Amino acid sequence: MKKTYDVVIVGGGVQGLSLAYNLAIRDKRKIAVIEKNYIGSGASGRNGEMLRSAFEHEAWIRFFDKSLEIWETLSSELDFNVMFTRCGYLILASSSETMKACRAAFDKQKAFGIQTCTVDAEEIGKMIPALNPDLIVGGIFQSNGGYARHDALVWGYARAARRLGVEIFPFTEITDIEVNGGAIKGVKTSRGAIDTRLVINAAGGHANQIASMVGLELPNKTYRLEMLVTEPLKPFLRQNLVSLDLMGYMHQTARGEFVGGTESALPQVGLEIKSTLVGLTDMASKFVKLFPGLSNIKVMRQWAGLINQAPDASPVIGPVSEVEGFILDCGWTYGFLGAPAAGKLLAEYIHTGVIPALMHPFSPERFKTGKLIIDSILSIYTEDKEVSG
Repeated sequence: MKKTYDVVIVGGGVQGLSLAYNLAIRDKRKIAVIEKNYIGSGASGRNGEMLRSAFEHEAWIRFFDKSLEIWETLSSELDFNVMFTRCGYLILASSSETMKACRAAFDKQKAFGIQTCTVDAEEIGKMIPALNPDLIVGGIFQSNGGYARHDALVWGYARAARRLGVEIFPFTEITDIEVNGGAIKGVKTSRGAIDTRLVINAAGGHANQIASMVGLELPNKTYRLEMLVTEPLKPFLRQNLVSLDLMGYMHQTARGEFVGGTESALPQVGLEIKSTLVGLTDMASKFVKLFPGLSNIKVMRQWAGLINQAPDASPVIGPVSEVEGFILDCGWTYGFLGAPAAGKLLAEYIHTGVIPALMHPFSPERFKTGKLIIDSILSIYTEDKEVSG
């Protein structure tokens, strides 16, 4: 570890690594990525891997469609197979109210050229015969949605960044950040001090702690989510599926495992990543309700991960006015999906000093102006426990 770097990125997940790679492409800055565990040890290696841009809010649609566009050619760009699979993505509505929200979202998606269509109960039944017909009212289908391998994305970005001279330090903890005169002066780590004028907080579930080191209190909260994977099964779910009414998301891998997670109506706040019986029960009951044929299937593994969620459940990306040289890249609930665009756009801002239009709505300043970004078709509960963000 050198004593001086132009840029210090806190967090060795997909956000931090994507930014490091995209910055290194642009210029010869000395860049360090600091990760307190192994790279990809946080939410980057614990997520559902599903990819779409079929959202309701304009800012979400435009930003995540940019990311999906990058996903299409990312394996070639990184010279590493991230195993992107375009299998389609179904957003399922099991109530008339949810279907009304889907139709409103589709109208906006159509205006921006997103590859979606509305589908009725009959079409969904033919698409996924194993699905419980009592839970099918309709939905939205995105033909170019898909999934990829989260570990492949982590290593693809890490390898490409290292080739460009980025230095990555796993098992290294940020212990303090030095601020003088309202500006970043350096960081202290478990391996020594670093002089730097630019720090990016991409620490995922631990973003609040990093922000507090510069005297910044984020409105975000860290929640635990849980997922499971079953034994291999005969193919029955070719598409990605999200159930808005049951707050669940799932897909089947090429080897046949059923992989998915659900959200409880009472989000679990905290930094604990141990799996729980409560989480397993919630997932199992909802999945069997959706797919009765899963009732006697064995669960192979269960795990938990952390998300650092903003009050409106939208990403928080950009500089803060309180501390010069301190930039946020946190608040991610769809961070795996958004990493390619976030890294590219944030690198553009750091290089030019101009905030890109696609990134601008997600500025931390929105919490002062009250211009929150609420998307109505996310499988996420907001602070008030409404399925609105």
